[in-house]
Amino acid sequence: MDSKVLVGGAVYKVKGGRTLIEGTGYDVKSGKTLIGGTGYGITFVDTTLNNNDWSVISETSSAGTAANYWSVGDTKAVAVSGTVGTLSVSGTYYAYILGFSHNSTYEGSNRIHFGCFKTAQTSGIDVCLVDSKYNSLSNGGSLRFNLNHSGSDNSGGWASCNLRSDVLGSDVSPSIPTSGTLLAAFSSDLRASMKSVTKYTDNTAGGNNSSSYVTATTDYLWLLAEFEIHGDRTYANSSEKNKQAQYTYYSSGNSKIKYKYSDTSTAAYWWTRSVNSRNDTSFCLVDKNGSYTVDGSYYSYGLAPAFAA
Repeated sequence: MDSKVLVGGAVYKVKGGRTLIEGTGYDVKSGKTLIGGTGYGITFVDTTLNNNDWSVISETSSAGTAANYWSVGDTKAVAVSGTVGTLSVSGTYYAYILGFSHNSTYEGSNRIHFGCFKTAQTSGIDVCLVDSKYNSLSNGGSLRFNLNHSGSDNSGGWASCNLRSDVLGSDVSPSIPTSGTLLAAFSSDLRASMKSVTKYTDNTAGGNNSSSYVTATTDYLWLLAEFEIHGDRTYANSSEKNKQAQYTYYSSGNSKIKYKYSDTSTAAYWWTRSVNSRNDTSFCLVDKNGSYTVDGSYYSYGLAPAFAA
């Protein structure tokens, strides 16, 4: 087992990692050691991200040492089971590392930011969740993958949009997830490892490109912003980028194209949380070619959210 060990915040290589008990070999994932007369709890960290429990990933992240073991783009299996809006989802998908302590001045340090999802641990396809109303107008109040389920405006931006609370469940603690949300469909061990992040976004909207509109929200499962994906701004509030940073995953040249999780041969439009600063009806999207576009908040498109551990 290719492992290292974390003791008092310091990283040590380990040459073992297995023990023999009554003739059976077992991996050793944790224990205690004596250093200078003091006992320390130790956690064995596997350099293959997917081989670690979420609790180990969270502990390593909190120690600020995650980048010593893993790299941007590494993947971890996520079991998703439940109803998300109106979509029934049951399967294993792979979260991938977007960055370490991303934009920590504003968003919080000692966090691993993960994107959702890929189809496999290695060489997986980047996918987004889509529902049965994909690429269609749906403003009758049903919990579709549109930013606002009734009406046709972007008033209140990300902070007030319906999808943030009743489809993603980003606005509540993972320990008490809202039923019918993606957060609630995550496994309890993943939810126990999740950390809040402070995100800055235009949370007023209405077509006025005002710097005062860019304010903070506390999120657990958010959509990316236009600047966080592309590293520049086309339609979003021009002041969002002052408190955002492009994710390393995208600045490293990875594709911005995502495919339908249910049809991995078909590229999809996917939502961002940035409003279109030029009008009072639409939000920013990533199109099928990985470029910028916008559409009305009442249209259903793909979801590729992120979380931190």
